[in-house]
Amino acid sequence: MDRILPQEAVEGEIALVIDYLPGESKALDVLGGAMALIAALDALDAALLSSISTELEPVSILNDVQHSSLKILLERVLKSLPDDHLGNLDWKKWIGALLVKGKHALLQRLEADAPAIEAELRALEPDYRAAPTLIGYDPPKVKSVQQALRGVSRARATLGPQKVLVQTELGDIVLGSGPGEEAEATSGEVVTVLTNRGREFLKVRYPDMLGQAQWTVMRNGRTTRVELLHKGWLDAYHARAFTILPGDSLDCSFEESIGYDAQQNEVERKLSIVEVHGVVSPPAQSRLPL
Repeated sequence: MDRILPQEAVEGEIALVIDYLPGESKALDVLGGAMALIAALDALDAALLSSISTELEPVSILNDVQHSSLKILLERVLKSLPDDHLGNLDWKKWIGALLVKGKHALLQRLEADAPAIEAELRALEPDYRAAPTLIGYDPPKVKSVQQALRGVSRARATLGPQKVLVQTELGDIVLGSGPGEEAEATSGEVVTVLTNRGREFLKVRYPDMLGQAQWTVMRNGRTTRVELLHKGWLDAYHARAFTILPGDSLDCSFEESIGYDAQQNEVERKLSIVEVHGVVSPPAQSRLPL
């Protein structure tokens, strides 16, 4: 039988306040944005706790909902609490204070770059090292915290111009709306696509035998997946009008799309074969008759 681990409440209640427009705001937009923000805040807490134990799972518990604006009071509990800390009041107080302090610092820096996030985490080091019964735990990885902040930013963007406030015992934080496009851009999403066209010899690594038009070729010494758009040539290949042998290359016209984010970092690269002009074999390679 699976053991069911208890959930333990920790100190540090926060409130999420959304100033919607009564009679105008769409209910699903407001409630959907609120749920996305709660999930994003849980993910941020998980990032803050990741260096302590990967088994700790922070979960928001609904304490109250007030409706002058949509005000949601959230209590933090931990799932999968280690046996050593069950019932340890000092440990639960420490966790609650750490999460409130960490969120209060980081939620003011949603768009912060990695060096700024690292500085905030360094400022939390004394809090990590003050953990009761735990020794030597450092703040979490910058990457995991940065990803969590981007999740909060994306969730915030879904609420548009409505004012969104996170209230903590250390003070209130206004989550700036920012244009949705910018929030997406900081998450590594494609905002610019450049297309190159040309003609190359692409050595076939793995032909597609299932008819999905996805082939693997060697390009610039690297294995690359390509989509083969030349349907007539594909139909002939699958009808065994010719064979592809190891070492063969496709003489083809290609189209390559390269996606960049707002900082001009390459995010994705897609290669498509538009037309196959012929199959080129190595000089010493002979073909068997069909």
